[in-house]
Parts: sequence; C-alpha cells; structure tokens
Amino acid sequence: MFRIHATILLILAAASLGCGSGEPTLIPGRSPTIPVQGKITLEGTPIEGATVMFFSEKLKITSYGKTDATGQYELTTYEPGDGAPIGRYQVSVKKTEQKIIKESDHPALPPKSQTSELLPPQYSDYESSELKAVVSEGGTNSFLFNLMP
Repeated sequence: MFRIHATILLILAAASLGCGSGEPTLIPGRSPTIPVQGKITLEGTPIEGATVMFFSEKLKITSYGKTDATGQYELTTYEPGDGAPIGRYQVSVKKTEQKIIKESDHPALPPKSQTSELLPPQYSDYESSELKAVVSEGGTNSFLFNLMP
C-alpha cells in the first residue's frame, strides 16, 4: 500500500514540475497564433459592437473579434485574445440590430423579430468584402479598416 501512495506522489510531483515553464504550449492540431488587433471606423467614426471576422481560405480557419466603444478589436481563434495564425485573410465586418416586431401569442413560442444591417452590406460577407489582411510573424499585425457607404 505504501508503494502505491509513494508512486502516486512521485507522478504528481513530476507532473507539477512540467507546469509553468514559460514556454509556449503547442497544442496538436492547432496552428500557432500571433496577437492581432485593430480598429473599425465608418467614414472615420469608430464603430462599437461590430463583429470582425478574418477568414483564411488556405487554413480553413476563422478568427474573430468584437469592437469596443473606440472601434478597437482583438482577434480570437482558439482562446480569448490569442490572435490569428500567420497567413492571408479576407475580412468581413458586420453589425446587426434585432427588433421585436410582434410578441408571441403563445408563451412557448418566441416573438417575431426583424434583423437590420447597420453597416454597408458589402462588408458583411468575406466573399463580397474587399477588405484583406496579412498576419505575419514580426509584423505589427494591427489593421485599421475605414468603411465607406
């Protein structure tokens, strides 16, 4: 019995020594990411609450962020604020508003609602958006997009 307890303690001690080494942890199946941030404006005015999406056709991956009151965003791919993998991206920016147009007649059914686009529609889809970005190692990886109507 003593040997079992001693073996378990030895395994736990060895496992705790491997934690907190300061080295980045590479997770199999995930591309390493680089911090990416930027700002979204519409005719020079910061946009709050817009969703920014970076899509890589080559990597088949999407990184995303949400703008704050100053239009600033930072991207997330796997963990909050971890950035995006190195590569070329097509960028979309979308902000919608949903209004209830009719309350439901039944408590188990949702009300009828209507969704409105609050930004020029050409930016809402990466295929129609002409916004592009290149995330590179050693680059600034800060992207300002000034949207025009």
